[in-house]
Amino acid sequence: MIEAVPEFLGRYIELVQLADDDPGSTETFCEIADFVEELTVGLEQFRPLLTRCLAAVEEVASTSDDAEELVGWSFLDYLSADTRRIVLPWLGPRTLAVLESIEDPIPTKPRVHPPHR
Repeated sequence: MIEAVPEFLGRYIELVQLADDDPGSTETFCEIADFVEELTVGLEQFRPLLTRCLAAVEEVASTSDDAEELVGWSFLDYLSADTRRIVLPWLGPRTLAVLESIEDPIPTKPRVHPPHR
């Protein structure tokens, strides 16, 4: 587990110390559950902000004569391919159209659930 998730090491060391060097599998996985829960809270914390940012980009894509320059070349082209793949479910139809217009193939959709709106 530590090899796959080295970020968990500090918590695991604390757990080992609290359990007299033998936390056991059950306790370890309970701690991993707490760790994962904290990570998901972080995701949910930023979801509304990400949604608002991309809605603002969509507004510019829909209303600006400079949409291709601003949204396409200054925003979408500046994002890494990995980031574009992650935000793809949040992009509106005009933003997607701008993405296509700059001849940047739309990245394959990730296998995640679409954002809650």
